[in-house]
Amino acid sequence: MKKLILFISFFLTNFCFKISAQKIIDSKVLDTLIKHAELTQSDALVIFLDGKLYNEYYFGKEPKKIEAMSSTKSIVNLAIGKLITDGLIKSIDQPVYDFYPEWNQGMKKDVTIRHLLNHTSGMQNIPLTTVEIYPSPDFIKLALAAEIVNKPGTTFSYNNKAVNLLAGIVKIASRKRMDNYLEEKIFKPLGIEDFDWELDDEGNPHAMAGFQVLPKDLAKLGQLFIQKGKWEEKQLISETWFIETGTPNPLEPTCGLLWWIEYEKRFSIVDDEQISKLEQAGLPDTMMSKIRSLKGRYATADFTKLFGEKIIQTTPDWNTKFAPMLRNKGLTVSRKENVNKLGYSTRGYLGNLMVVYPDKNLVVVRMITNESFLKGKGTKDGTGYNNFIDFFELSTKLIQ
Repeated sequence: MKKLILFISFFLTNFCFKISAQKIIDSKVLDTLIKHAELTQSDALVIFLDGKLYNEYYFGKEPKKIEAMSSTKSIVNLAIGKLITDGLIKSIDQPVYDFYPEWNQGMKKDVTIRHLLNHTSGMQNIPLTTVEIYPSPDFIKLALAAEIVNKPGTTFSYNNKAVNLLAGIVKIASRKRMDNYLEEKIFKPLGIEDFDWELDDEGNPHAMAGFQVLPKDLAKLGQLFIQKGKWEEKQLISETWFIETGTPNPLEPTCGLLWWIEYEKRFSIVDDEQISKLEQAGLPDTMMSKIRSLKGRYATADFTKLFGEKIIQTTPDWNTKFAPMLRNKGLTVSRKENVNKLGYSTRGYLGNLMVVYPDKNLVVVRMITNESFLKGKGTKDGTGYNNFIDFFELSTKLIQ
């Protein structure tokens, strides 16, 4: 009898453990996610759970390679991580002048690989890529010629030009073009065979964007992040690289090393201290009056909408004049407050998105082409653009 009781106890304990450990997708949240993906003209929605493909949705379209836009930057991160793992780069605190000796002068001598990875290089920056970068025949030479306008490591400014310089560093360190290096060292071990990479006129792969990939294969790269560089029992990239990548940048806690950091709650705050900084930056009184009207603490999603209504819609030259002015000074209209880190994401133009939740072993990818993006009115605010505004909120709730 005693043996029977012990057996039953052992069985129930292990059975209950397996049930509790099993992750279950919330069907209602999944249905809403799929519905919103289709409503916003998505070309693909892919979900990986526990390291395996859970499902993929193409909404009547054929699976195809899609431009990952700025999500490309997060894949460039993997190239740097692999170079460090293999000892071809000493560390991300290695100065750029080790690769480009002409930078061993002025403030350029203080710029490190880390600064390029976390947008704190201080490099002169024109955010609109169509103005300066895309017309350039050589993206790397353009970056090398740029002035350093802020002391490296002191200001955060999202900088496509600085990221493009990483393609040059990868080539010098590996003696291979960046896309070829990634293909050999990362893509092939993951079974990623069908991809393209946009090149400039000199044959340099873009690092700021340009990676064209099957949505399912992008999800594999997200799974590699969750597994901290390990794939089929082989450590492709050092585990410590992913810990470093996911460490918040003190100057912008939503940013790691070319990966964004997702939080349970995000707040945007406009207070007297923030207003004082903006006044000192030289914004005109008419603009400061609009900004003062935003004073308060908001959920970031609410603030984004309010900011659009009160600033962007009433200031035609905000994006071309005032936003670049603040960006080059490392300032934003609001300061951020973040609560409870949940995971990491890649974010690309048009809403080419991937989010990874290591604790849930969950990867969710949404991709969309430019043609699909411009179709119809997919958003609640009726703008006519198909931004998947609740992608992250719904993805977070897939597994409770």
